[in-house]
Amino acid sequence: MKDLSRNIELNCPICANDQFEYDSELESTTYKCSDCGKEFTKDELLEANEYKINANLEDVKQEALMEIEKELKKIFKKSK
Repeated sequence: MKDLSRNIELNCPICANDQFEYDSELESTTYKCSDCGKEFTKDELLEANEYKINANLEDVKQEALMEIEKELKKIFKKSK
């Protein structure tokens, strides 16, 4: 089966920028928008971008169903 993974670009809910600052050395729990400077937790960013995440999830579900159907057709075709 093909790889169905996705990378979803998260945007700032204030200015729609997609660039955030995060200091991994400080184990910071906030992401700061590089344009407007607003800080968000990971959960806040995920919640603000939930519509994008859900849309991609639906696309992956549909692709997975199509891949499963193709695989099943191959299996049954060989068994005849």
